[in-house]
Amino acid sequence: MPKTPLEVEVIKGPTRRYHSILHRADGVEVELDGGAYNRLGKRELPHDIAHLIVEDELGLERGVWGVLAAGGLFRGASVRAGRQKPHAAQRGREVVAASVEQLNQAEMLVRAVCDAAGARRVDVRARTGERWWSETVTEAAVARAFERLGAAAGDWTELEPGGMLRFTWHGRIRRNLEQCPRAAPRPSVPSAVS
Repeated sequence: MPKTPLEVEVIKGPTRRYHSILHRADGVEVELDGGAYNRLGKRELPHDIAHLIVEDELGLERGVWGVLAAGGLFRGASVRAGRQKPHAAQRGREVVAASVEQLNQAEMLVRAVCDAAGARRVDVRARTGERWWSETVTEAAVARAFERLGAAAGDWTELEPGGMLRFTWHGRIRRNLEQCPRAAPRPSVPSAVS
């Protein structure tokens, strides 16, 4: 299945709130309301940006962004613009239901990678335990994630309220409901924050 790069915009609100807009391949725009942050040492980064970077670098196909790209919607996510196919709501619920394990894995890996990035230590396996471990968590993937997370945290700190950061998600969109692999490897091409 080919990879489909999708654009994501993250807009800083006047308070600690922010929201993201995913431009799906089918022309639908999905808005994700956010307010949680991950710590990276002394800096913070919106949780949704942390998910995007970690899922992208580790090749997680059914994390937050993969589920949204495949048509799933969960709390805090809504269709902002574009025409959905018939039965999109039912299909979205099915995508989310089929992805629960991978969504949980993504949560654990995002937290572990962010914690490790803050400490500048590549001990992600010890932070996740075997249940959530993925073979795609290589030293190179973690190093790329550290670099991108740090750059994004700096960019976010400098961003004025109302400002926007743009990112590209490079995952595969899996529309079938069969279980996805827990994670799929990504080519080792350095990726910079847009």
